[in-house]
Formats: sequence, C-alpha cells, structure tokens
Amino acid sequence: MEKLLKNFSRYDELHYGFQTDLIRILYYDLPEHYYEQYSSYECSKLCTILDGEKEVRINKTESFQYGSDEMILLPPHSSVEMSIGRQTKALVFELGDELIERLEPVVGEEFGLEEKATVGDVVRCGLRSDEMDPVVKAISRMKTYMAYPGDSKIFLVDLAAQELAYHLLRIRSFRLSLHNDSKHPVFRAIRDIHSQLLTLASVKELAGSYNMSHTHFTHLFKKITGLAPREYITLEKMKLARQLLQESTVTETAMHLNYDNISHFIALFKRQFGITPKQYQLSRQPENVL
Repeated sequence: MEKLLKNFSRYDELHYGFQTDLIRILYYDLPEHYYEQYSSYECSKLCTILDGEKEVRINKTESFQYGSDEMILLPPHSSVEMSIGRQTKALVFELGDELIERLEPVVGEEFGLEEKATVGDVVRCGLRSDEMDPVVKAISRMKTYMAYPGDSKIFLVDLAAQELAYHLLRIRSFRLSLHNDSKHPVFRAIRDIHSQLLTLASVKELAGSYNMSHTHFTHLFKKITGLAPREYITLEKMKLARQLLQESTVTETAMHLNYDNISHFIALFKRQFGITPKQYQLSRQPENVL
C-alpha cells in the first residue's frame, strides 16, 4: 500500500489503498481518542485489527468492542459509528462485486441452499474458532504476496482474495442457514445435535429422522461442515467439556458427557486441544503469588 490512512476519508480510500479488480486493501493507523462515522458503501468489508481495539455501533444496533482476536464482516451499505481510546492499527479488505458474484453461485451450489450467501446480518468472527482458520491463512498469504514485485503481486493477491471471499461467504451462508430455521437436513441435524448433545443415540438414527441413509447423510454433512457427524458431535462435546472442567473433576466431566471410559475421554480431549483435561484445568488456575 502506498499510504497509511489516518481517517476514513473515501477519497483517500479510493486513491491510496492497494487495489486489484477483485479487492481493495486498506491500512489504517488511527490516533488515540478518535471518533468516526463511515459506511461500507457498495462493498462487503472485512475489518481486522492489527493492534489496539475499537468500539463500534453498526446500523444503529447495540455497541460492542473488538480487538485483534476478532474480525467483523460487514454487509454492503452498513453504517458504522466507531470510537477508539488508544492508537489503533487496522487492516480492512473491501470485497468487490465481481468477486462476490463469481463466488456466490459456487457457495450456493455447494450448500444446496436458496438463501444468497451475501444476505444476513453483521458477522463477528473469533480468530480462535476452527471455521476462521482458512480465513486467517488466506490473509497471511495475501500479506506475503503484497511484498512481491510487479504483476505477480496482483495475480497472487487476487488468488488469495478469491480464497478469502469463498471462506467468508461460506461462513456467512452457514450461519444464515443455521439461524433462519433452514429445512436443509444438515442444518436440522446441527440444531438437533446442539439441543440433544447428551441424549443422541446414534448417527444412523439421526440420519433416519431425516429419511436419509447413513452413508448419504454422512457425505452431505461432511461436505458442508468439513466433519463427519460423529466428529462434529465429539467436537461439541469437547467444547462443553472445557466449560464443565472449570467446576468439575475430570471423572465427573467424562461421566456427564456419557464417556464411561475415562481414558478414552482424556484421549479425545487431548486430540482436540493438544493438552489433557487435567493440564487444561491447571492452565486455568491463577499462579500462586509469593
């Protein structure tokens, strides 16, 4: 990028951001005690923070604060009120119409959904979530490509932009379908898994409740979520285990989640998070102060 932006002047954004046919990349270095009102205009906009934090109010809804551990995906024509207390550096990606139009049918066909991927509310994305991992990797590659010379930089940035937009549209479409009571069997299954996590009998019975064979249901579920149904159920149980372990013993947590074999539960937890349940509990304890 040719210039650090000190405010949200649209003139500066259009003239000094790095731009290809598919994406515009804007780098802001905002001073302390800064306030601004701005718009996402005709573009979907992914807002990330490199250092600092913002308090924002989007489309006149409730205010919230976010920092470098979260990204915000704004739909086109969103209005934003923003204030910051200390100097904040932000990297923003404006996704062009051509990019969205190219990938929207791809995501729609993959999901088999009627809803458009670009429809929906603001999406808040925690960077530590599994769904954001490919987004973070695409942004990392884009940063690397920005240092390349000449036309190779534009070509490679556009490749990473397509990957970035694809995963963002996928996340938005997934959340839209999940929360809009979609009749698609995978989203019905996800809702049922969340509400019946401790009482589900088997994946085969789950598939049967949607009049699907176990094989077809598993294939469709993995195509949309990236996980087989049993893997998804285990992941959700391990997420719940982290909450339970803050108040319960390892054995109590395993029994609550219907794992009679404690060693099996410990192995599943370690496979998911890289540490044992006991190590997780110890990491949550405050250090002793002498």
